[in-house]
Amino acid sequence: MSLVQIESLTRKFGNLTAVNDVSFAIEKGEMVGLLGPNGAGKSTIIDIIVGLRRPTSGRVFVHGLEPSKNGLEVRRAIGYVPQQAAIFEDLTVRENLSLAAEMYRIPRFKHRVVEIIKEFELEEKAGKLAGTLSGGQKRRLNFALGSIPDSQLIILDEPTVGLDPSRRMEAWGLVRRLHEGGKAVLLTTHYMEEADVLCSRILLMDRGKIVAQGSPQELKSTLSDELVVEYTFAEAPPRELVQRLTALPDVAGANRNELSLKVTLKSRALPQVQQLVHESKLLIRSSSEKGVTLNDVFRHYTGRELRKKGE
Repeated sequence: MSLVQIESLTRKFGNLTAVNDVSFAIEKGEMVGLLGPNGAGKSTIIDIIVGLRRPTSGRVFVHGLEPSKNGLEVRRAIGYVPQQAAIFEDLTVRENLSLAAEMYRIPRFKHRVVEIIKEFELEEKAGKLAGTLSGGQKRRLNFALGSIPDSQLIILDEPTVGLDPSRRMEAWGLVRRLHEGGKAVLLTTHYMEEADVLCSRILLMDRGKIVAQGSPQELKSTLSDELVVEYTFAEAPPRELVQRLTALPDVAGANRNELSLKVTLKSRALPQVQQLVHESKLLIRSSSEKGVTLNDVFRHYTGRELRKKGE
């Protein structure tokens, strides 16, 4: 049985159709991204999954239960990290986690709280008021609160909105920590690079509909499978490395220029190229990839940009 099964889901608000005939499933251990611009219907789908809204039509099952009929039971079976941190600033870190554990009715909740404090490296702050934490520490606490139920599924609703690049990278580490712990993750985002880096499968949404879906590479390869990777090294790359790279069946060419190396390849060859470069023991100063982006895919299916410049 799928952790989440959504069948022909539609949700209307008056004359506005926020979600339009959407179907998908989430399996154990998956990292699924709902990628689309603001207003695409992502958060409405999340609200329906956790039982905060009812479908206009269609059916939703979480662990085999319908949230509209078994909302409390479903919410206790899901970890949830909202956009805005659900933290009581006049309670300590430990008290915030203990309160959440009691609300989830977790047996031996004190033991679970100790586990979570250690897992999210909050030991030194456990007795401090949440309001005194730094922004990064509050983010860790928010993720920790979502992990309290130790469920198979965690929902992250736009967890990096408004963060600068360095703090976004820190949040990505927290997302990976959840997934590597064996949990399935449903991530909503309008950041292309976030979905590209984190998700094993992406549902590309626009105006309430899923316009395309697949792995990041599958989506991009629908337009072009060619990729150009450029490395800059601390020393000149040897001819032997160039020869080994060009011998790969899906590498079209490898050009050396003093301290740099540019490789043109089919995207499926990228892991082999990375492995050969790693085996060369050269110190990499920088690396970059150029190819089709998820924004290109979105523009292909919708005729407009996923995100406007400056957003």
